[in-house]
Amino acid sequence: MTASAGQKAPSLSVISKQGTEYKLLIDGVSVALANSIRRALVAYVPTLAIDEALFAENNTSFYREYIAHRLSLIPIKTDLSYEELADNFFEPKREVSMVLDVKSDGNMTVYASELKFPDGQVATTHPKIPIISMVKGQSLRVELTARMGTGRQHAKWQPVSAATSINYPMINIMNESCGDCKKCVDACPTGALGLVDGKLKVIDPLACTLCEACEEACPGVLEVKSYPNRFVLSFEVNGQLDARTALMAALEILNRGLRSILSQLEVLAYEKKSD
Repeated sequence: MTASAGQKAPSLSVISKQGTEYKLLIDGVSVALANSIRRALVAYVPTLAIDEALFAENNTSFYREYIAHRLSLIPIKTDLSYEELADNFFEPKREVSMVLDVKSDGNMTVYASELKFPDGQVATTHPKIPIISMVKGQSLRVELTARMGTGRQHAKWQPVSAATSINYPMINIMNESCGDCKKCVDACPTGALGLVDGKLKVIDPLACTLCEACEEACPGVLEVKSYPNRFVLSFEVNGQLDARTALMAALEILNRGLRSILSQLEVLAYEKKSD
């Protein structure tokens, strides 16, 4: 994507990163493109998820359907590059076999750490997820197959649990010395505004939810709007992929899809010109 004359070139930067939660600033793009990136993260980036369960043994007190459902929602490590993920979006290929084999010598809880790849490595980044409880003498053996899929097929394939894209707030203070009434400061439910040396200041612009409560409390003192081409993208990864790989895969899938459409349009234009 290139910027036209007088238009700011698109850019992306990290605002904050806390554990699995990420907040990014996307600048110089339209609302449609910002939302497309968000939707691609949720629905188009492929990951591995348990898609088939063959029960060889189960004398626990839980139905097979219940166990299979819990297993399918455990995030499975998907150790692929973003290019390989994009390949699997357009043509799913990869699948992995696993076995869950547990025999109980006493009261116990079966955790996701019991899920192992054929090489013996734990198959999930969340090994403490409980699956079922067992008592002495019970056993469970399930042969599992994890396949590539996307969030638009089922939520178990989503690499992110939540993704939001909001306009970046623009708070214009027209009268810093508005007195000591603090009406607009007190009206702000998120603490975006404050008084510094007796003057009204924006303390945390990202805390603003564009509710305009401050503007209603003090008309003519400040104005709340949003930047038309600047957005805050927030998302939390589930564990199948790291945040960078998930985001790069989403962008690569969008890029390939748009290039495919462009190629088809060029063919149509050529055919029309030939006629």
